[in-house]
Amino acid sequence: MIADGWPAEDATVVRYGLRKLLSSIPVVLVLFAFGALGCALAVSGEDIGLAWILVVVLIALGPVGVILLVSRWRARRWTIAFDATGFWWMRGKEAALIRWDSLAGAGVYWARDRSRVVFTVELCPDGEIDRDDPLLWRFVRDADPLRPDLPRLRYRFEVGAVGAYEKALRRWAPELWFGRKEQPLSYLGAPDEKGHRERAAARTVASGAPAHEQVVFEPVDIGETVVVHRGVILALARIWVGVPVTALCAWITWLLVRGHVHGSGAFARYVVAVLPVLLAALVVRFMVRGLRWQWSRRVTMDPAGVHVSWRGRSTTVAWDSLAGVGVHDQGRLSTLQLCPKSGIDRDDPLLWLFVRDIEPLRPDLPRLRYSVSVRPSDGRDAVAAGCLRWAPDLWFGGRRVAPGFRGDPDVKGHLRRTREAGGGAVTPAP
Repeated sequence: MIADGWPAEDATVVRYGLRKLLSSIPVVLVLFAFGALGCALAVSGEDIGLAWILVVVLIALGPVGVILLVSRWRARRWTIAFDATGFWWMRGKEAALIRWDSLAGAGVYWARDRSRVVFTVELCPDGEIDRDDPLLWRFVRDADPLRPDLPRLRYRFEVGAVGAYEKALRRWAPELWFGRKEQPLSYLGAPDEKGHRERAAARTVASGAPAHEQVVFEPVDIGETVVVHRGVILALARIWVGVPVTALCAWITWLLVRGHVHGSGAFARYVVAVLPVLLAALVVRFMVRGLRWQWSRRVTMDPAGVHVSWRGRSTTVAWDSLAGVGVHDQGRLSTLQLCPKSGIDRDDPLLWLFVRDIEPLRPDLPRLRYSVSVRPSDGRDAVAAGCLRWAPDLWFGGRRVAPGFRGDPDVKGHLRRTREAGGGAVTPAP
C-alpha cells in the first residue's frame, strides 16, 4: 500500500539500491572489457571476414554496460526500512508500507547452484494483497507456501548479503520470523508483468473504455473432424530457423580460428569465437526442444470434444467439462481457449504444454485454462465453425487481444512438480 508517512527515526535502514549498484560493477566491467576487445579488433586491420558481425556485437556490449551502470546509478537511492510499524519500500519521495499486523509470516529463502547463492526476503500476508500496487507489484510472487497457514501470494525481495535484513526482521517482527529456508534455485520466479497489464486493461474496460474487439469469422464448410493444432509445423519452423543460424555460427567460428595467428590477435580471435559457439548451442537446444515436445503432437475436435494425441497416446477434453470456448486473435497467432468448469491437471502428460494462467475476459470464466495455438494459422475459421457446431452454448466468440494474453507454458513448474510429486495433481480453476 502507498504510505502517507515515513519510517520512524529509529528505523533500520538498508540501502537496497546502493547494494545493487555495487554488485553490478563486476558485470559492467566485463561488458566494458568486451566492448574494448571489439574496438581493438576493429582497429587491428585484420581480415576476419564475416566475423565482423561479432566484432560489431562486441562493440555494442560497451554501451550495454553503460546503460546497466546508468540504470543502477539512478536506482541507487532505493531504500528498505524496518520499524515498529512495518516494512517500508522507498523510491525517491514515494514510499509503500507493508504493516506487520497484515502479515502471517516473514523470513528468508535461499538457494545455491555451482556458481552463485541467492537470498530473498519473504513477506507472507495474512489476507488479500494488492497485486497491482504501483510500487510493490513487481515483488509479488505466487509460490507454494512452507506451511498450510501461509498463503501462496507473497512479497519477495531479492537481496545480496542477507545479514542486515535478517537482523532487522528478527528485531522488528520476531513473532513473524520463520527462519532461513533453503529452496531449489527455480523458486525465484518473476513478476507477473503480463497479468499486471491484463488487469490494468480490465480495469480500463470497467471504467468505460472500449472492450476487446470482436473477431469476425468467415463461414467455412467442415467435415466431422477439424484439425486445431499440428505440432510438426512448429517443430519444422524451429528447424528452418535453427539450421541456417547454426551453419552461420559454424562458418564464423571457422573464419576466426583458421590459420596460425599468434600473439594478442590470436587470443582475441579465440575469445570472440566463443560467442558463435554458445549461440549455436542455444539454437540446437531450441531445435531439440521443438522436436521433443511438438513433433508428433496433434489436436483435433469433433462432436465428442477436443482430442490431443502425442507419441501414440491420446486424451479428450469433453465439451461437457468446459465452461466456455472461444478464440483469441493476436495478429499472426490465434489460440483456441478451453475454459474448464472445475479443476484441471496442470501436469497431464498430454495437456500440460497447453495450460495457461490468464486473466479471464469475463468474471464467470476461470484463469486456468487450455490455450491451444491454431496451426496451420489459416485454420482459425474452421476452428470457430467447429466450436459453433459442436459447442454453441459454450461459445463466447472471438476476441482480438494483446500479445500478453497468450502466456507461456510453465515448463520449470511442470518439471519441478512432476519431479517432487511423481505425477500431476488436479488444480482448481480459480
